[in-house]
Amino acid sequence: MSSFFNHIRDRHQGILTLALFGFCALVIVYFFPREGRFKYEFEAGNTWRHDDLDAPFSFAIRKSDQELDSTRAGIQQHFVPIYVMDEKVEVIQIRKFRQRLNNQWNQSGPGNESGGLRGLLTSDKRDSLNLLRHEELGIEILKHVFGKGVVSLDQQHEHRTAADYIQVVRNNVVHEELLDDLLMLKSADSYVQQAVNEADRVDKAFLTWILQDALDYNVFYDAGKSHLQLEEELRQIPAQKGKINVGESIIRRGEMVTPERYQVLQSLKMAYEKRTGGFEHYWFVVAGQVILVSVCLVALAIFLKLLYPQILREPSRVLFVLALLVLMVLIAKFALRVEVLHIYLAPLCMLPMIVRAFYDVKLALFLHLVAVFIISFIVPNPFEFVFLQIFAGILLMYGLSNMRTRSQFFNSAFLIFGSYAVTYFGLNLLQEGRIEAVDWNYYAWFGGNAMLSLFAFPLIYVFEKSFGFLSEVSLVEIADSNNPLLRELNQKAPGTFQHTLQVANLAEEAILAIGGDALLVRAGAMYHDIGKMVRPEMFIENQHTSENPHDELTYEESAHVIIQHVIQGIEIARKAGLPEQIIDFIRTHHGTTRTEYFYRKAIEDFGASNVDESKYTYPGPKPFSRESAVLMMADSVEAASKSLREPEAESLGYLVDSIIERQMSRGQFDNADITLGEITQIKKLLKKRLMSIYHVRVSYPED
Repeated sequence: MSSFFNHIRDRHQGILTLALFGFCALVIVYFFPREGRFKYEFEAGNTWRHDDLDAPFSFAIRKSDQELDSTRAGIQQHFVPIYVMDEKVEVIQIRKFRQRLNNQWNQSGPGNESGGLRGLLTSDKRDSLNLLRHEELGIEILKHVFGKGVVSLDQQHEHRTAADYIQVVRNNVVHEELLDDLLMLKSADSYVQQAVNEADRVDKAFLTWILQDALDYNVFYDAGKSHLQLEEELRQIPAQKGKINVGESIIRRGEMVTPERYQVLQSLKMAYEKRTGGFEHYWFVVAGQVILVSVCLVALAIFLKLLYPQILREPSRVLFVLALLVLMVLIAKFALRVEVLHIYLAPLCMLPMIVRAFYDVKLALFLHLVAVFIISFIVPNPFEFVFLQIFAGILLMYGLSNMRTRSQFFNSAFLIFGSYAVTYFGLNLLQEGRIEAVDWNYYAWFGGNAMLSLFAFPLIYVFEKSFGFLSEVSLVEIADSNNPLLRELNQKAPGTFQHTLQVANLAEEAILAIGGDALLVRAGAMYHDIGKMVRPEMFIENQHTSENPHDELTYEESAHVIIQHVIQGIEIARKAGLPEQIIDFIRTHHGTTRTEYFYRKAIEDFGASNVDESKYTYPGPKPFSRESAVLMMADSVEAASKSLREPEAESLGYLVDSIIERQMSRGQFDNADITLGEITQIKKLLKKRLMSIYHVRVSYPED
C-alpha cells in the first residue's frame, strides 16, 4: 500500500495534469447540445456531391426565413388597427351643448349683441322661436354624429384612404368598418351645417355655432390592443408549407441544390437533429462528443509534449491553456444561444492573441486550431466557419509576430476584420456565383467581432496577474531604462549601470543566436546587479579614485560584501514589485560560483586548509533556464574583460574560454536546458562582440 502512495506522490504532477485535461473535456461536452449532427454538407446553388438521398422518415417542410419574413411583412402591412369608441364623450358633449345653449339663449337680446353670439340672436328672434326646438334638434344631430363616430386617426394611419378598414370597439363589441363610414372632425362639422340648414323654425346661424363648439373626437386608436392582436396573428403564422413522406426522393447525386431543395434539406436536417436528441439516442450522442473532444485534447497534449514539455510540467500553465479553450467554447455557445447574436460575433481570435502575449506563434496558432475544431461540432455550416477562423488566425499571427507595442492590438482588429471580410466574400462568390447573394449584414458581425477582440488586452493583464506570467508588453516596460529603479541605479552606481547595458546587449544577442526569449533575458540583465546600489563604492566599476575600500577589510569581509549584492538585489526587486521571473535572474546570475579574487588571495596568505570556501561562495541557485545561463556567461565575461590592460583577440578569446569552462566545470549549467553545442556557439559570439567593443583588429598574414 505504501508503494502505491509513493507512486502517486512521485507522479502527482502528471496525475494532476491528466485530471485537468479530463475535467476540461467534461466541461466542454457539458455545454454541447445533445442532438446528433446531420452528416451531409450542402450549399444552395452547388451540386449535391453525396449519394442519392431519400427521406428516412416523414417530416414537414419548413418555410425559409425569407418566406416567413415576407409573410410577417404582409400581415403587418394589411393589419387592421383597433380603435375604441369612448361612449362618455357623447354624454359629456351633449351636456356641454345644453348648458351653452341655455346660457347663450338667456344672454341674447338688446345690450348683449357684443357677447359671444355677436348679434346672431336678437330679442325679437328669441321671442318668436322655441328654445326646446333648438335643444331637441341639436341633441338629435349630436347623437347622430357621435353614433357614427368622430375618429382621431393615429399619425401612422393618416395615409389610409376612405376605402380602408379599421376595427372599432363599440360597447365591447368589435366591428370592422370602412373609414368612409366614420366621420373626421371636418366632415362632422360639414354634416352639422347641412343638417341645420335643412331644418325649419330654428335660427340656423345660432344653432350651428353652438353645435360646432360641442363637436369632439370619440373614436381613438388603442395601441395596446392593436399590438396584442398583431402579435397573435404573427404567432399563428404556420412554420410549415408541406410534407415529405418516408421513402420519398429528396435529391440525387449531381443535381443542383435549388432554393426549394435547399429548404427541404434544411427541414430534414432540423428534423433529424431533433429526433436524435431523444432519450434513446442521448448517450450515443454524448459518447460521440466525448470521443471527438478527447481526440482534440489528446492532439493538444501531444503537441505540448513534443514542443512545450515545460508547460506540461507545470499544472498552472496547463490550467491556463485549458481555461482559454473552455472560455472560447462558452463564448461561442452564448453567441449561438442568444437569437439576436451571431456566431461570427464571437471573438474567438482573442485566444491566439492572449496566448501570443506569453508564448510564441506556434503554440498560439495550434491552440486556436484546436478551439476552432472543437467549436465546429456545434456551429451551423462548419466548413465555412472553420475556413474563416483558420485564415483569420494565420493572418493574425503573421501580424503579431512580436507584441512589443500596444498599438499592435488595434492593428490586429483590422487584420481580423479584413481576413473575415475577404474570405467570406470569396466563399459567397464561389458558392452562389453572384454578388447579389452576399449577405452584407455579416460585415456588421465581423466588425463587432474585431472590436470585441480588443478585450484581449485587459484579459492579458488578468491572466498575467492570475498565473504569474509576463507578457512581451510588460517586459518592454520593465526593461525601459527610464524605469524609476533603473534611473536610481544609474544615479547611485553609474559604472554598474553601464556594465548592465553591455551585459543586456551581449545576453540578448546570445539568446537570439541559440533561440530563447530575448525580451526576458534583456529585462533580467537590466536588473541583475541592482543590489550594488546599496554600497556601490565596493565594486570596482564604480571606483574613480586610487583608494579601494576593500583594503581596510579582511578577505572574508570583502567576499561577504560582494556576495550580499545578490541578497540585497532580491530584496530591492521585491520591494519594487518586480515579477519573480526577473528576480530569478538576480538570484542565479552568479549561481554557486566563488568570489574568485578574494578566495585566491586568502589561500595565498593563509593556505587552503585554513580558508572556509563557503564564506566565498554565492548562495545560488544555479541557472535553471537557457536565459539565466546565458546571462551568467555574458555577465562574467563582460566584467572580466574590463580587467584586461591591453584587450587583444588572443587575450579576449582565452578570457571567454577560461571563464565559461570554469563555470561548466563547477556544474553551473547542469540545471539549464542548454547544450554543449549552444555553449560553444555563445562563446564564439561573445568573443566577436567583445572584439567589436574594444575595437580589436585581427591581424592577417602578409603575402
